Amino acid sequence: MSPPAGLVRSLVEGPSLVSALEWHDEVTSTNMLALDAARRGVPEVYAILADRQTVGRGRRGRTWEAPRGTSLLLSLVVRPTVRPVDLPLLPLLTGLALLEAVKPSCPGTEVGLKWPNDLLVADRKAAGILVEAPVQGAAVIGIGLNVDWRAAERPETLREGSISLAEALPPGLPAPDRWRILAALLGVFSNRYQEWQRRPVAFLEGYRQRCTTLGQQVRIQRAGTEPLEGKAVGVGEDGALEVRQDGSAVVRCAAGAVEHLRLA
Repeated sequence: MSPPAGLVRSLVEGPSLVSALEWHDEVTSTNMLALDAARRGVPEVYAILADRQTVGRGRRGRTWEAPRGTSLLLSLVVRPTVRPVDLPLLPLLTGLALLEAVKPSCPGTEVGLKWPNDLLVADRKAAGILVEAPVQGAAVIGIGLNVDWRAAERPETLREGSISLAEALPPGLPAPDRWRILAALLGVFSNRYQEWQRRPVAFLEGYRQRCTTLGQQVRIQRAGTEPLEGKAVGVGEDGALEVRQDGSAVVRCAAGAVEHLRLA
């Protein structure tokens, strides 16, 4: 089912930054289409959505499948004007915008962020974000949000630690409307994105308040080196996670797969 025509019109013609919205019943990956669109020179914020995705990609080479009608699958082409040093903040900014858009649809349910930008609902992963930079001056933001998986067969690529918004809600509440979430997300993201370009680190205070990784004992898998274990104590102004090991100085991690450790 495609987004309502009235919603598309309001997003493109209204106060959000969306310049165009492209819809597909099925794609391999919305990010792949968005990468091609970025190379063609489309204006920001160019949005590509799909009802079903068969070869979606997550961070660190992971796949992200989604059967028809279960998820919000969205990629955005943006052309940020911030300094290169501020570009690593874009994934964190997008994670915060997604949380703020989803939160009203999850009453009575804990919603947070695992560094850098995994959306956790009831302490399980409900969404992931992948940011890529295909050409100089452009970036593609891919978002995969599990909205309602109750009637769907879970693909092997969907991990046991994942959940959809509908599954996390208290009994008796209706499933969230993905088009309402889409409208909220593009509105919140537009506001956050504009503010980020004026004041790149201003959003970090709100991000830190929502980042459930902070204060946790964590294990971080980093490419080409041994895993790092310690307590997550901060997020720097460049988006790096700051981890204190026992008896050691704080180590800053710009990238890596984070596991929250459960201590006995």
